[in-house]
Amino acid sequence: MLDITVPATLSNLGPGYDTLGLAVSLLNRFQFTLADDWRVGGEVVAPAQQLTLATAQRAAHHFGGDLRGLHVVQTERVPRARGLGSSATARVAGLQAALTLCGLEVPLSEQLAFLCGEEGHPDNVVPALVGGLVIVEEDEGRVEHLRLPPPKLSVALCIPDREVRTDEARRILPAEVSRGDAIFNLRRLGFLLVGLLQEHEEGVRHGLHDRLHQPWRAPLVGPVEAAFAGAMEAGALGSFISGSGSTLAAFCTSDDVATMAAAALARPFAREGVACEQLVVRPVARGALASPRP
Repeated sequence: MLDITVPATLSNLGPGYDTLGLAVSLLNRFQFTLADDWRVGGEVVAPAQQLTLATAQRAAHHFGGDLRGLHVVQTERVPRARGLGSSATARVAGLQAALTLCGLEVPLSEQLAFLCGEEGHPDNVVPALVGGLVIVEEDEGRVEHLRLPPPKLSVALCIPDREVRTDEARRILPAEVSRGDAIFNLRRLGFLLVGLLQEHEEGVRHGLHDRLHQPWRAPLVGPVEAAFAGAMEAGALGSFISGSGSTLAAFCTSDDVATMAAAALARPFAREGVACEQLVVRPVARGALASPRP
């Protein structure tokens, strides 16, 4: 048996659209067993119909392994379709299972290229695999990344019971942006990175603003401005939409502040009758971890 855990990820982090990703302490667990057929939780499936198994099958074929069947049991703590990288955890786990169980040694650069080809964008799968805070770039199938230490902050999460489809969230974005908006995001990204890496609270507070994607995505999520304002009043350094949403996240200086900020983020949704899960997590240095078991 092979036990693999993969962290949830926050992506974009405000101004870092399609550029920044962060692994956090919310894990999905996958238990794999080699077999002669394909099963999920004991039920026979066609591997192409299940994301983890489909990725494992394609990875084995892509890298020259022999994988005739696989059983997987998934323990999911990362909500699906909420901007927390649930699909990235499945793809990373599938890849790692194929490489480990087939005895394949593949350079990290090739693993990342494969994962980004599967996922379509790198800011979730890269931190899910390598952990930490990452800066990523994908260009014509080649993936570059810098892995940085995770910031020493707590993170408040508000996860509305509302799905935002990634394809719709991308489709509504403008094809072109003004020079002023581009410069605005570049400046804020600089403040944010310095703030996160040097524990500079004002840098984080000033850096968590965006003009490239959040203003268009906010209506798909709900009362985002009111939620962000509430989190600031509760003591958060700043907030952002994770991925395409619907999860809202806020960087905070402690777990206690994060608990209050999560409640504040959820309050405007409650007034609209939308239930929200509230969590406090921490950025983590670890990415996917595979542990063989007897």
